[in-house]
Order: sequence, then structure tokens, then C-alpha cells
Amino acid sequence: MQREVRSYLDDVRTRLHLDPRASRRVMNELSTHFEEKVSDLEKQGLAEREAARAALRSFGDARSIARLLDEAHGGGSWTEALLGCQPHLIVAALFATHVWRSPFLLGIAFTAIVVIALLGWRNGGANWMYSWIGYAVLPLLVLSYLSMDPVARTVSFILNGQGAPAPLWQIGLLAALYAFTLWLIASTAVTVARRDWILLSLMLLPLPVMGLWLITVTQSAGVIVDALRGLGTRFSRWDAAMGYFFTVLGVTTALFVRVRQRALKVGAVIAVGIVGGAIAARSLRGGLGFFPLLAISFCFLLFLTVPLLLRTMLRHDEQAEEPLPS
Repeated sequence: MQREVRSYLDDVRTRLHLDPRASRRVMNELSTHFEEKVSDLEKQGLAEREAARAALRSFGDARSIARLLDEAHGGGSWTEALLGCQPHLIVAALFATHVWRSPFLLGIAFTAIVVIALLGWRNGGANWMYSWIGYAVLPLLVLSYLSMDPVARTVSFILNGQGAPAPLWQIGLLAALYAFTLWLIASTAVTVARRDWILLSLMLLPLPVMGLWLITVTQSAGVIVDALRGLGTRFSRWDAAMGYFFTVLGVTTALFVRVRQRALKVGAVIAVGIVGGAIAARSLRGGLGFFPLLAISFCFLLFLTVPLLLRTMLRHDEQAEEPLPS
């Protein structure tokens, strides 16, 4: 196959936003079409290089071809849509039934989520899997947040000479936990962003509201450890709002998996993330005014579009590493 054709097919492949299996199938079909087109042109009397260039002109711009292929093959089945929304509905049920206050049942729920996320990742990474991955990293984030007290006491002792530092072994374990958490999140984010930045936004979608809820609950509890024990009814007053929010996330994820148009996918994730996050923030933090809500919405927008910047940086690095044509 001519170098121009290989370069064109590589360009189309990098612009596709399909799961790996669908991408391989589509690219095999496109490659076959190219070979047939070039063969037909050669039979008409064109040289191999001229036939390849004529075939490229007939297929059109790589960006347009990739967009058309995305729309033709990008929609998932109803089964995949139901799989994609399940982790959101599980978390919504934890809040609706107040089961999040039971460490045992909470552990069972998130163990199941982590196992399914790992199985989905291992089997090729269909679009429904990314909502599971977002929740799979949540236990590490929560554990890192809840274990900050020894580190804060040690830092206060070093800077101000107040209190007593935590034991060295404890600081070492926490440093290992933080390093592993950062490495896992960073490596996962880079891998997903290389595939498609909006999938990374979908993965991160529940984390800001969950983090805001965790901070609110632990501050209200007074003692962080109490946040994982049986709390009074006053700590359940946000459960209904959180249940509604994660149910909406579940519906949004199902639509994300089902629809074919990329613009609808991006719009759904960004709109629900901003509006839903602002509504949840107002419920958690009390009667916020217009400008605080506007600032929170802007922060959610930045958070959900950072993956786009990451993907742009990765693509720039990939292009810089490509060898120059001889």
C-alpha cells in the first residue's frame, strides 16, 4: 500500500472516537475499500501512485470521514446503555436507602464496582465502562482525604512547633498511599484521554459533587472518622438530593452510550455536569446566591473541559515524536 494511503488511514484512525474493537473493524473495512478502489483505477490504466492519489481525492478529508464513521458506528446497544448507567444508579440507591452509612454494605457495593471496572478495562474498554472507572478510583480518593489528619498534624508541628507529629511509619504509609493514588489517576486519565477526551470527562463527572458532599458531611460531623460510622438523621438530609443527582447522571450516561452524534454526547456531559453540579452544590452548601452559583458552574466547566486540554497536549507530543518523512 502506498505511503500516502497509510498516512491517510492513520490520520482517520487517530480521529475516530470508537471503542478499540469497533475501530479495528471499521479501519479494516476502510482499508479494504481503498485497496479495491486503487485496484479498479489501476485496471483503468493509472499507475499505482496516481491511482492511490486519485483514491484519496475520492474519499475526501480524513476529518470528515472520521466524523461520518463515528456517527455510523458510535451508538451503543441498549444493553451497553444499561451497563453504563448502573454505577450511577447503585450510588443513587445507596443515598436513597441511606445505606452509605453502613461501612459493610458500602464496601460490598464499591468492591463490585471496582471488579466490574477492572473486567471492562481488561476486555477492551467499551464506552459503557468509563462510568464504572470513575467510581472505581473513588475509594482511594476518599481514603486519602480521610487520612489527612496525621499529615496535617505533622506539617503543623514542622511549621509552627505545635502539637505532636505522627509516627514516621504512619507518614511513610500515607505517602505511599498518596503516591499510588496520584499515579493511578494520572495514568488512567492519560490512557483514557488518548482514546477520547469526552470519555475522560464522563469518567470524572461524579467526582466533584461527591467530593463536595464528602467535605460537607465530614465538616458537619466534626470528627472525620465519624463520617464512616452510623450517623444521625441530620446527616441524611442531603441524601434525597444526592440520589436525584446520581439518577440524572445514570440517565445521561445511558443517552451518551446510545446516541451517535458526538455533539450530543459532549453537550449532554457538559450541561448535566454544570447544571446538576450547581444544583447539588446549592443543596449541600445552603442558599447560595447567583454569583457564587455562577462561580461554581464555571469551576465545573473548567473541570470537565480539562480533559480536552490534556488530549490536545498528548496529540501535540505524539505529532512531535513522529519521524519526518524521508
